[in-house]
Amino acid sequence: MGAKQKGTLYVISLPIGNLKDITFRALEVLKSVEYVACEDTRSFKKLINHYQLGKKKLISLYKDVEKKKEKKLIEFLETGKDIALVSEAGTPGISDPGSSLIKLAYEREIKIVPIPGVSALTCALSVSGISLDKGFVFLGFLPRKKSEQKEVLEKLPKDLPIIIFEAPHRMSKTLKNLLEILGNRKCFLARELTKIHEELLWTDLKNLSEREEFLGEITLIIMPENQKKIQEIDWQKIKKEAKKLKSQGLKNREIAKTLAKKYNLSAKILYNLMK
Repeated sequence: MGAKQKGTLYVISLPIGNLKDITFRALEVLKSVEYVACEDTRSFKKLINHYQLGKKKLISLYKDVEKKKEKKLIEFLETGKDIALVSEAGTPGISDPGSSLIKLAYEREIKIVPIPGVSALTCALSVSGISLDKGFVFLGFLPRKKSEQKEVLEKLPKDLPIIIFEAPHRMSKTLKNLLEILGNRKCFLARELTKIHEELLWTDLKNLSEREEFLGEITLIIMPENQKKIQEIDWQKIKKEAKKLKSQGLKNREIAKTLAKKYNLSAKILYNLMK
């Protein structure tokens, strides 16, 4: 008697707002499986009820319990049970739980099937009008500490768009940090994508940082520095101003911050200028 066939791990994209954005194939697979590993079981129950997917055994798989639940999920798969892996919204593994389980499934030679669909990343890029011929940098959610954000951002290429996700309650603080670290740059705000109050806005970091309130999940695309503008700046004039501020007792980092705000430039560029 041969060994029992292993189950399949289906990695399924869910709508990020509008429930109509789910694919026919996703619904077909979700109806067929008994087990669903969910980032948020409560939100997935809404999808079950809306599309009448039938009775499911839901396994919570949010970030803090991901490692603890993996072993049990792999056991189910190895005994022939199919499992659907879903995020609260969008695509698993893209700034959402799932990548660790998927990696472990590959190691155990378990079949993995992608069921593609919506992602806030591709959705925002598709309506931004940005040319991606040189590529882009996707960071997902930035670290919460300013020092860690600075460390990440200052290592990035200067000529590529940067894309981040951010929660509404942290957006104001993150924007102030971005403005200080990167200088004032053009940016594209995609907020509440596919929902009733969807907002798509071209602006810059300075104007956006002056906004008092943000509602809904946010995708932000930050454009590269304007190289032409940088080349046109009178660097000798800036050096004279820096020298004057230094004579008043300011340290290099303080001078860089002051001049960065005045000229809408990166504080890092100005700090390096004074070395």
